[in-house]
Amino acid sequence: LGVTCLLSLFLSLAHDAWSDLYTESRSDDNSVFDLFELIGLNRKGAGRRAPGVYLVKGPESSSPAYRIEDVGRIPAVPDSKFQDLLDAIHAEKGFILLATLRQAKKSRGTLLSVEQKDGSGHIFSLVSNGKAGTLDLDLSGDGKQQLVSVEDVLLATGHWKNITLFVQEDRAQLYVGCEKMESAELDIPIQNIFTRDLASSARLRIAKGGVNDNFQGLLQNVRFVFGTTLETILRNKGCSSSTSAIITLDNPINGSSPAIRSNYIGHKTKDIQAVCGFSCDELTNMFVELQGLRSMVTTLQDRVRKVTEENELIAKVVQITPGVCIHNGILHKNKEEWTIDSCTECTCQNSATICRKVSCPLMPCSNATVPDGECCPRCWPSDYADDGWSPWSEWTSCSVTCGNGIQQRGRSCDSLNNRCEGSSVQTRTCHLQECDKRFKQDGGWSHWSPWSSCSVTCGMGIITRIRLCNSPVPQLNGKPCEGEARENKPCQKDPCPINGNWGPWSPWDACTVTCGGGLQKRSRLCNNPEPQYGGKTCVGEARGTQVCNKQDCPIDGCLSNPCFAGATCTSSPDGSWKCGACPAGYHGDGVHCQDIDECKEVPDACFVFNGVHRCENTEPGYNCLPCPPRFTGTQPFGRSVEDAMADKQVCRPHNPCTDGTHDCNKNAKCNYLGHFSDPMYRCECKPGYAGNGVICGEDTDLDGWPNENLVCVANATYHCKKDNCPNLPNSGQEDYDKDGIGDACDNDDDDDGIPDDRDNCPFIYNPQQYDYDRDDVGDRCDNCPYNHNPDQTDTDNNGEGDACAVDIDGDGVLNEMDNCQYVYNVDQRDTDLDGVGDQCDNCPLEHNPDQVGDLHNINKRLDGKGDACDHDDDNDGIPDDKDNCRLVANPDQADSDG
Repeated sequence: LGVTCLLSLFLSLAHDAWSDLYTESRSDDNSVFDLFELIGLNRKGAGRRAPGVYLVKGPESSSPAYRIEDVGRIPAVPDSKFQDLLDAIHAEKGFILLATLRQAKKSRGTLLSVEQKDGSGHIFSLVSNGKAGTLDLDLSGDGKQQLVSVEDVLLATGHWKNITLFVQEDRAQLYVGCEKMESAELDIPIQNIFTRDLASSARLRIAKGGVNDNFQGLLQNVRFVFGTTLETILRNKGCSSSTSAIITLDNPINGSSPAIRSNYIGHKTKDIQAVCGFSCDELTNMFVELQGLRSMVTTLQDRVRKVTEENELIAKVVQITPGVCIHNGILHKNKEEWTIDSCTECTCQNSATICRKVSCPLMPCSNATVPDGECCPRCWPSDYADDGWSPWSEWTSCSVTCGNGIQQRGRSCDSLNNRCEGSSVQTRTCHLQECDKRFKQDGGWSHWSPWSSCSVTCGMGIITRIRLCNSPVPQLNGKPCEGEARENKPCQKDPCPINGNWGPWSPWDACTVTCGGGLQKRSRLCNNPEPQYGGKTCVGEARGTQVCNKQDCPIDGCLSNPCFAGATCTSSPDGSWKCGACPAGYHGDGVHCQDIDECKEVPDACFVFNGVHRCENTEPGYNCLPCPPRFTGTQPFGRSVEDAMADKQVCRPHNPCTDGTHDCNKNAKCNYLGHFSDPMYRCECKPGYAGNGVICGEDTDLDGWPNENLVCVANATYHCKKDNCPNLPNSGQEDYDKDGIGDACDNDDDDDGIPDDRDNCPFIYNPQQYDYDRDDVGDRCDNCPYNHNPDQTDTDNNGEGDACAVDIDGDGVLNEMDNCQYVYNVDQRDTDLDGVGDQCDNCPLEHNPDQVGDLHNINKRLDGKGDACDHDDDNDGIPDDKDNCRLVANPDQADSDG
């Protein structure tokens, strides 16, 4: 039964497919979508000028033509009509588009397009590219985008052109007039572009494309047609050479071709479910074979087209009038009749030679024979002896083993007694079988069919392609084709969904109680296998429970926990109980226990700081607080008075210098400043080293400057730069000539080439050593270069020596007018009017112009007072009026000679 169902389904599918190849469909008036009519331009009363177009005269007078003026004003096809068009495209899995156009020369323009309503782009556009000479189909769908170009299409010539575009699933065929252009393959089936819900998000526009792609020219009869065949459309246009349905192989100049529809795939078959049940493998193999047939049919169609083109070319070369036939090298006019070998009558009908056997009447006799040169049999005299003739002999064997031959028989005549009228030999035609006109030929493979779809929808499968041994078919013992007729290769789809399955149950866990009924739990994982790739998860519970330890519990007085937490409870068989001692840190009878305050019981358990016991009582036990800042020690804790007595906290003052926590340099000494000092210590570099104590460097001359550069820190209070005289103390680091060598150790401080011990200006560059006043002080550094003053005294420190200064003390009063030449006194006050200013008068209130005083003191015991106002000139403690030696200090007043 399964084989019968499979055979019936295959025959049904094959019959439907091949019958469509040679059957013409009738068009339905309701299956024509005139786009100009759908947008309302073909209605009566529309006028010559409509939105965006202007009515003009086209090649077909029965329908209007329009000049495209402003594509932005041409309305889109209404959504309801667009939806009807989409339904028709899905019903036939394609469409036939007709259009008549006159496009501006060398221009590029869009005939029609489907654009997104949100302005995000085009889904479909049909563009005539005059510059490239192509017709472009721009498609977008299934997440892909494809541009298909039919080349050598010259539409933008400024002349009227008529195009027919046939699109069926993934194939497109274009005709310009009656001329067939090359076909194109689409990566995306057309029904996946024109989806059923497309009208909700997109609109169909005429002549409107992208930027600079709007159509320029005239359009007429832009129509989608359904319910008919491409051949019918072409025949109605007068393309007769492409629509004749009769082919005879013995007619070499036949200008016809079979009415083969281009949409030889995709036709609906009988409902698979209504035929019978098939396995997936059977159906897959069946469709693989059908795909192979599809490839073969495509090849046959191309070959038929080539034969037709060759026939047309031959007809043109021999200049045959349309409709005539050539048969066996003889030219016959249309509808002419002729006879072949007396038995075959032929007729020429529109270039097709139709031959048929001559119809012979029934003979009333049983011995009818065919005379020589005739086709129909005749009745002859009786086979029996008559008028002196002997009976007829048996018919001879047929003269040929195939085709038309002859048979003969004879009879003898008794000529002595009879005249014997008639023939002694009869001949009749015979035809044992048709002759095999084939010749021996080896088989040849056809082209491989396209690869089939993957045998599975997920996981690893195979794809198949086939070829047939029919190019040519082996005959008359020719060699069959060598190799495989079928080829498979693996294909990988997305991983198949894996449904989850439970793993084994885990062991039961421990019972929650030891008696009286408890619960046990167990679990399992959905990992045998885990659900993957969208597979279903495991069905059922992941956890299970059961009752355990159902036996009654014995009476135990301790079960009610009568004792204090931590105290031991002892149960007796009679149900009585007894509590042990309270746990550590508590005191009581075991039933009632209270916390012991170890901090109170042992007042010195922890460190006492500023009169505060740094102890923290807990329940139970105690904790000592950490030692205060700048103290170190342990932090004991415990749970009893014994613990507090045994381990008391001791905190000792922190001394970084002794415990090694200081950061002083190894060549520095750590000086502890005291517990309350901040910081608690100071680092000092050891003798022979310079730095801040943290950073120390060797200092050979002990002047506080290191021999080598040290690390300098911000706001440094130490010398970090190297000593410019490392072996000679010079704390000021003077370097007059800035040569990096300190003046203290520089033999030529001013760098003028004169050693300092011979340089008359050791700190000023003067290689010439000029000294005008011969005072051994060079002119460059002499504060009175023209006055001899080797001591270089400059009282007012204004750079001008006293020897040449006109105002020695710099008080603005010239020396000759100044009453204190060496003491600054602008007011020149002189209280005692002795000519000596108060500022320099040793007795400002006593008139003493000679200023006798300390200068006359023999012992030079100076007190700054002049003798005129000094009551003890020698400062020996004896007043002058009682001093026996007024100007010489002699506090003992010894007078040896009395």
